[in-house]
Amino acid sequence: MARSTIFNALALVVLGAAAAPPANAAEAYQIATISSLLAGGYDGDTTVGEMLRHGDFGLGCFNGVDGEMMVLDGRVYRGTTDGRAHRVPRSERTPFAVVTAFRPRGSMKVVAGQSLEQLHAALDALPYSAAQILAVRVDGRFQSIRVRSEPKQTPPYRPLAEVIKEQQVVNTFEAVDGTLIGFRFPAAASSVNVAGWHFHFLTADRTRGGHVLGLTTGEGRAALEEISDLRISFPAKADASSASAESIKAVEQPR
Repeated sequence: MARSTIFNALALVVLGAAAAPPANAAEAYQIATISSLLAGGYDGDTTVGEMLRHGDFGLGCFNGVDGEMMVLDGRVYRGTTDGRAHRVPRSERTPFAVVTAFRPRGSMKVVAGQSLEQLHAALDALPYSAAQILAVRVDGRFQSIRVRSEPKQTPPYRPLAEVIKEQQVVNTFEAVDGTLIGFRFPAAASSVNVAGWHFHFLTADRTRGGHVLGLTTGEGRAALEEISDLRISFPAKADASSASAESIKAVEQPR
């Protein structure tokens, strides 16, 4: 069975009967780690239905790295290599995902003409702790946005960086309304999740989406929530190695 652990302000504490976070604490729930995924841990035991018990907003992938996952308003979508997005059943399984019960406490206007890097910088300039997790939802118009997905893999699994380098498919949407689903994890969590920003995208009509590689914003608004606690369900079998910054960059923003 999977083992559940909580990171409180990024200190590791094994959960016991009295270790639950306060009722008003914002918490994220994560399935496995970025290290296990990068090493080829593409099969998980957690169903989408179980994942949704812990949050209604998030991102991840599916067993076999079969497309990109977008979790929005309690519904789960798969972004496929043709750029389309499809609702998935609750029985679908995931080897890696992070979700939260999104209750934003702050917001920011998004101005038109920003690149992805400029959007990162604008969000980073807000008065939120760099030692905490930050969840952000950006709704609005996008002048353009580039997303990627990858085809389902079959065993024996190769490292994810190799899969992305050879098989990712990139689609570009122009003048499109939609939602960015994003998290910023602190550097101290780099073997647990992607340090820095990680965004997936879903169009307003919920028919297209994927992992974000680049964009130019139109006007929009960002809603934000700071998260102090991270609960992780570790897989029963996973690679013990840690993810390097180079391997994460090769997957998140490949050249």
